[in-house]
Amino acid sequence: MDFSRPIEIAEDIFWVGYIVPNDPFQCHAYVIRNKDESILIDPGSMITFPVVLEKIYKVVDLKDIKYVIMHHQDPDITGCYSTLESIMPYRDDRRIVTHWRTQALLKHYMWKTPFYLIDKHDWKLKAGDRELEFIFTPYAHFPGAFCTLDKKTKTLFSSDIFGAISDTFKFYADKSKEYLEGLFLFHKHYMPSKAILNYALKQIEEAKPKLIAPQHGSIIKEDLIDYVISKLKELECGLFFFESKESDIVLLNKTENILKKFFEDALINTHFEKVLENLFKYIKNEIPSLKEIVVISKFPNTKDSLIFKVDDKGVTKKICDSVREFKNYKVSYLLKAQDQKVGDIYIYAQELTPTQKKFLDILFKKISSPLAISLKKNLDYLFLEKTKNELYEKATKDNLTQVYNRSYLWNYLKSKIEEYRHNPYPLSLAILDIDFFKKINDTYGHLVGDEALKELAQLLKESLPPSFVVARYGGEEFVVVMPFTDIDKAYEYMENIRKKVENRKFTSKNINITVRIGVAQYKDGMSLQDFLFEADKKLYTAKKLGRNRVVK
Repeated sequence: MDFSRPIEIAEDIFWVGYIVPNDPFQCHAYVIRNKDESILIDPGSMITFPVVLEKIYKVVDLKDIKYVIMHHQDPDITGCYSTLESIMPYRDDRRIVTHWRTQALLKHYMWKTPFYLIDKHDWKLKAGDRELEFIFTPYAHFPGAFCTLDKKTKTLFSSDIFGAISDTFKFYADKSKEYLEGLFLFHKHYMPSKAILNYALKQIEEAKPKLIAPQHGSIIKEDLIDYVISKLKELECGLFFFESKESDIVLLNKTENILKKFFEDALINTHFEKVLENLFKYIKNEIPSLKEIVVISKFPNTKDSLIFKVDDKGVTKKICDSVREFKNYKVSYLLKAQDQKVGDIYIYAQELTPTQKKFLDILFKKISSPLAISLKKNLDYLFLEKTKNELYEKATKDNLTQVYNRSYLWNYLKSKIEEYRHNPYPLSLAILDIDFFKKINDTYGHLVGDEALKELAQLLKESLPPSFVVARYGGEEFVVVMPFTDIDKAYEYMENIRKKVENRKFTSKNINITVRIGVAQYKDGMSLQDFLFEADKKLYTAKKLGRNRVVK
């Protein structure tokens, strides 16, 4: 093939690219010859511009180019357009065809050519007797990524999808190992995940293209399209990390494979023990001499430590007030979350080669923080259970409603505020008061009033997440403490409570009640009293506004 000339790949569709010598990352430009509504696709960079321009002249006159499609904003696709625009004969109907997310970046070039946004035109473009259809493939390299389908020839201009990196340029794709390795290498680097790539591939399959013309790599003919798509569907693409100080590809790939499995575990499994057990198996597969892994963490404000030990038999866990000395471990790592120490992890093995030690260093550099977060969740849960048991013994429940009493609320809020000062997170509370409660007591008696209080308390416990604390504040007032919840979300929870109360019959007398609620979010510098007073002010506002409402 004569690459010095335009190559017609489909009816009136021409490759006008340039094969850059000794560059594994080739960039392609295409032209659809369409009389005075011709279309230029991804014109390219200044490196390729002189050759691309020469080839364009051999296909169409510059004045006949009405549309310039830019699939994304990268300079290898758009770098030449400022120069190209300056030499193209002016026409007021010329448009740059792109997606709004790409336009948000391209506008900074201050080109004179207006934009045609595909998302504002039903994902279609009519150019004379040529009709283009655009396929949205979000996050396939870029949030606004899309592909272009020429409906006349069923040629798909696929942007970065189906790109390849290879030392040997092939104009048309084949089934060779070399081509597939280049294809996989490109997608593993530029596509963020298998799920996102598979979504894009599904959209492309539904379009049933007969030819695929990517920005990089090789053009794919119809008889190879299904084969290439099937191979890409199996690819675990997306790099979780780049290690600046390590160039051993085999080592990085091993670490990456474990990272992917680890992050899947961390997302799926809520129990730290399971995450740790699987991590032991993954490391054992790479370091057969691994004997056990020990994790040690301390409960806050106590002398007690929580110890996990995992070996070939599984995970054991215990709480104790003393920790044995660790003298036989090969390596240990600090587990920190948000710059706070959560615990330590010790790796025991009969022997560790320098490569295995390097492997562990890279691995724990990447997973120590998420592992620490998983451990802290487990620690917080166990500590909460431990604290609850101790507090139950001290009669922290309100005798009537069986929610927490005021004393427990006071101590709990103190601890949450102290946590916030060390590690700020959204913390909200609500004060809830029954409207005209005195009238219920006067009309039906105090026993019915007590029954209404008990039912309301039960409704609160059943309707709110278990991480929220419900307490009786006094009389007919309740307080709800909502950790890790900002004021807008807290308002939504309380509005849901208000509606449930309004639409329910209470007590054996089937009476209607309503509630007013004040919601506040903790702010830096607030005392416990300030926090409660802020919610109480909102409660008073709700009363002034007519009751049966939530005020934030």
